[in-house]
Amino acid sequence: MIDLSNIKNPMDWRAIDRFILLASLVVLAPLVVGVTLVFTLFGAPEYLNIPWALGLLAICVVHLVASLALITMAVKKRLYQDDWPAFESFIIWGYIVIVLVATFMTGTYLTQGLLMLFLGINITSALSNINKIRQAYWWVLFFYGIKTSYDLAHPGLDAVLFARPMILPDGSMPWGWVSSEILLAVIMLILIYLCTAAFKRWGEREDLFKKMSKIDGLTQLTNRHTLIDQGERILERGRRENHQHKAWVSCIMLDLDHFKTINDTCGHAAGDAVLVQVSKIMRDTVRCYDEVGRYGGEEFCILLPSTPPKCAYDIAERLRMSIEKARIPYGDTRLQVTASLGVASKTYSEISDLNNLLKLADDALYVSKHGGRNQVSMASESGTASQTVELAALRLRDTSI
Repeated sequence: MIDLSNIKNPMDWRAIDRFILLASLVVLAPLVVGVTLVFTLFGAPEYLNIPWALGLLAICVVHLVASLALITMAVKKRLYQDDWPAFESFIIWGYIVIVLVATFMTGTYLTQGLLMLFLGINITSALSNINKIRQAYWWVLFFYGIKTSYDLAHPGLDAVLFARPMILPDGSMPWGWVSSEILLAVIMLILIYLCTAAFKRWGEREDLFKKMSKIDGLTQLTNRHTLIDQGERILERGRRENHQHKAWVSCIMLDLDHFKTINDTCGHAAGDAVLVQVSKIMRDTVRCYDEVGRYGGEEFCILLPSTPPKCAYDIAERLRMSIEKARIPYGDTRLQVTASLGVASKTYSEISDLNNLLKLADDALYVSKHGGRNQVSMASESGTASQTVELAALRLRDTSI
C-alpha cells in the first residue's frame, strides 16, 4: 500500500492547481476510449459501425486535445492566477459528456457508465466546487430519463457502436475487447484508490478542524467555548439523573500567580512551557470524567460532576500542592510557579445557569488571590450578602490604587 501521509493534501492546494490535477485524471477517460477505438478500427473493423465509431473517436480526440491545451494554459496561468472557473466547468462537463456518450453507444450505461460517473462525483467533489457538480449531475439524471424513454420507444437500438456482438464463432471474446475491459478495470481501480485516499485525507482534515475548534492549541485542554457547552450538558444530565437526590456539582477556578512576571523576565516561550506543564498536572490530577479547560490566559476551569464540596476542595488542594512542587524545565533552568484556586459547589437542582456556578468559583478565586495567593478558597454554600460586600470592597480598593 502506498503511503500518502507525507504528501500535501490536494484540498489545501490553490484552486487552479486542483483543477490541473483534476483535468489530468479526467483525460484518462477519452484517452482509453480513443485508444480502444483506434485499435479496433485497424484490427477488427467488422465489429464496429464505422460512422458511429468515427463520431465517438472525433469526440474523444476533440476532448483530449482541448484538455491538454487547457492544462498547458493553466500551468502558465498558475504563476499569476489562483482560480480559473471556466477551466473547472470544462473539466466537469467534458467528463460527463465523454462518459455519457461512450456508455450509451456501448450499451454499458448501467454498469461501467454509472461507476465512472460515480467515481467522477467522488473525485470532483473533493477537488472542485460542489455546487457546480450538483447542478451538472442533476442534468445527468435528466439525460438518463431521456435515454430510458428512448429505449422504451425504440427497443433493440442499444449499443449502436457495434455492428455485431463481441463474440467469436468459437464462443470466446476477441482479445482486443477483453484487453480494453481489463484496462478499463485497472483504471477504475486506480480511480477508486485515489477516491478513497482523497476522502480519507478529507475525513482526517475534518477531524482535525473539529478538534481545533474544541481544543486549545497550546495546552491541548478544552477551550472556553467548548468547556461551557460541556458544562451545560453536565448540568442537564445531572438534573435528569439526580432529580430525586441531592447530588452535587463543583467547579474549580485556577489562576497562576504572578504569571506576567515569568513572561517579562524569561520570555513568552517560558510562559508557554509553564502553561503546558500545569495543564498536564491538571489532567493527571483530576478524574477521567472531569472536564478541564483553559478559561483564558493563565486561568483554568475544572468542572467536577457528582462531586460534593469536601471532595472538590481536596482535589483543588492536591492540584495546588502538585503545581507548587513542580520544577518545570525550560532550557538550562527549572521554573517554579504557584496557583490560587477557588472552589464552588452546588446541587444540580439549585443551579439554573452554569454562569452562576462559574461566578461563585471565580469569586472564591478572587479571595485566594487577595488572601496571599498559593491557596484554596471555598465559596460559601449560599453566596451570602456579606461575602458579596467583601468582594465588592476588594475590587473597589484595587481600582482605586
